[in-house]
Amino acid sequence: MRSVHNTIVHLRWLVCLAVLCMSTGATCIPKRPLAEFKPQPIFNAPPSIEQMAEVVNRSRNIQSLQSNFVTINPNQIRNLDASLVWQRERRFKISGGISRMMGNNFEVGSNEQYFWMSVRDGMRPQLFYARHDEFESQALRRILPVSPLWILEALGISELDPYKVLGAPMTRPDGMLEIATFAPSATGSYTRSLVIDPKYGFTRQVFLKDPTGRLVASASQSEHNFYSSVSMALPHKVLIQLIPAIDPPTEIDVTIGSYVINGLDATSNVGFDLPNQNGYEVINLVQFNQGLPQAVTPIQVAPPGTVAVPPPAAPQQLPPTAYRTVPWDGRTLR
Repeated sequence: MRSVHNTIVHLRWLVCLAVLCMSTGATCIPKRPLAEFKPQPIFNAPPSIEQMAEVVNRSRNIQSLQSNFVTINPNQIRNLDASLVWQRERRFKISGGISRMMGNNFEVGSNEQYFWMSVRDGMRPQLFYARHDEFESQALRRILPVSPLWILEALGISELDPYKVLGAPMTRPDGMLEIATFAPSATGSYTRSLVIDPKYGFTRQVFLKDPTGRLVASASQSEHNFYSSVSMALPHKVLIQLIPAIDPPTEIDVTIGSYVINGLDATSNVGFDLPNQNGYEVINLVQFNQGLPQAVTPIQVAPPGTVAVPPPAAPQQLPPTAYRTVPWDGRTLR
């Protein structure tokens, strides 16, 4: 049980999506020429919803993101090293560990069918996975209140649909504009709020509430750099908070040193496959959310051009590695 707890703690650091990541003290974040990347004012007067949408939706110009210079500090515990890559729509991977010299000991990834979280920690490497559609149809979610793909919104890849706006933008005491939208899902309508800079047009905060009105995720963004190739600014410091319904919340400080934008071949799908399962204890996160026994079961991946078949049901007799109770049997994280 102690091993299970330690693994869950590491997963919550690293994901939720966490998460994103880089360096020990030996790794240097590249310096960016401020004059080239400094955002310029866009609005001289309070913008309309349509004007804000035009600026936010410039994110559609971004088809891929890459960075080998990302720092994550989960719950103010320690810095981690990693590299990040994303390609529309659901191809995403961040992998790394305590030090680049020691190699990767975790990976958070996604493709069109699945997302996964793998950790090689101690003697019992574990691989959590879920189908996107099955996870998104669950109202009660352990460990992760949102899919790891929400990290993209936290990193500034947002969209604003004027037809989903809930009322007029509100001017906050700090001068920022807050605009709420509804976000339909298989479990009901979520509410997403974007806090937008009235001068520069980029987002500074994102809040997501579930259909009951409970805050499940938020991101505070700063140190924006402007990228002329896509005509928009992205944050390079992000503070993420993830708040599951049952488990303790997670806070993740993220720093991105530099990005390569649209550097991937749009026709390539290389590098977004599920990890090799050999040597891993494989856990279906959807079953875990339901409180069902977790059997060590190979993930069933459909060949190209076929329809995927869900993993087979767990056998009646629990294997020695099955989960039997709630894994939070250790200290509670802040």
